[in-house]
Parts: sequence; C-alpha cells; structure tokens
Amino acid sequence: MLRFSTFLVSAAALLVTADAARSADRATYQVLDEGAAQLREDFNAGKGTVRVLFVVDPTCPGCLRGLDDMNKDLLSKTNDPRLQTFIVHVPVLTPSPTEQDVPEAATLVRNDHVHHYWNPSGSFGWELSKAAGLKHGDEPVYAWDVWLIYGPEAVWEGASPPPPELLMHQLYLLRGSGLPRLDSEQFAIKVRQILASVPR
Repeated sequence: MLRFSTFLVSAAALLVTADAARSADRATYQVLDEGAAQLREDFNAGKGTVRVLFVVDPTCPGCLRGLDDMNKDLLSKTNDPRLQTFIVHVPVLTPSPTEQDVPEAATLVRNDHVHHYWNPSGSFGWELSKAAGLKHGDEPVYAWDVWLIYGPEAVWEGASPPPPELLMHQLYLLRGSGLPRLDSEQFAIKVRQILASVPR
C-alpha cells in the first residue's frame, strides 16, 4: 500500500511539473491601448538595435505559418539582444479571436528578445497601414499578416510608427502593389545584413 501511495505522489508531482513547464512555455503579452503607447515606448527603447515587427491574427493559419517560418529561419538561430522582435496580435478573422488565443500563438516563436502585444480593438492595424502607405488602388488596406524590418536609427514619433526598411506581406489586396510577398529566408538574410552593421 505504501509503495502504491508513493507511486501516486510521484505521478502527481510529474503532472504538476509538466503543467508548470507548459505554463512557463506560454509567452506573456501586454494589452495595447488605442495609442499603442507601450509598444511605442518599447520600440524606442530599442534604438540602436535591429527591430522587426510582425502583425498577425492569432488564429489565422497563414499568420501562424509565418510565425513558425520566422522562428525557423531567423529567431531560433539569432537569439541576439541586438535583434528585438515585436509581435502585435490583432482580431481579424471571423469568429473573432480573443485574448485567450494569444499565448498559444506566441509559443511558435522561441527567442529571448520577443515582445508580444494584444490589440483588442485592432486600431494598430490602421495606424500601421497609414505609416506604411498600404493601399489597393485608392483604398487603404488594413495592416495584418505583415512583416517589417526597422534599422537601428528608426524612432517612433507621433501616433504612427515610422516607415520600415522592408515590408513583406501575405495579403491578397496587396498583390501587384510592388511590395514583396513574405519569404522568411529572404527576410532573415536582410535582417542579418543590417545586424552585421550594429556594434556588439
């Protein structure tokens, strides 16, 4: 009986440990206000580093594949404090994703220098669209499933983020715009080129 009790205690301890590991694996995030003040502050605090910005719907299959590809080709191989990654999760698809969807999506990215944000109103997508000049004809295109690179000198002043050095996308409405479709390998090459010029 004592042996069986010991087994039960050990099994329970293993389950608690596994559950704690899963919880630790789920990235933390911040909720963005309408002005994205926390993101702007974090972005500007990273001046002097290469900064990448991903805007994704946390339940969109294409966005999740993009995160996985970026992890594989860039972030899992470049765990360097000179590279800061900002991921803004926005609700786009129907049924609309919720805040509870963010931690699961965040587990696709493995890097010590990643910051996650949840923008429940989705207002950030319009501010970024304006800053990057995303249009289909004369109509503005909402910025999501977009992947941007900023150099070390970029500073975010005012409501909208600065123009990026490179923007890639996976949006149907931007086909024919001249903006490149997402290619995580080429994106990673460009990041490393810029990173090579940043002092350690």
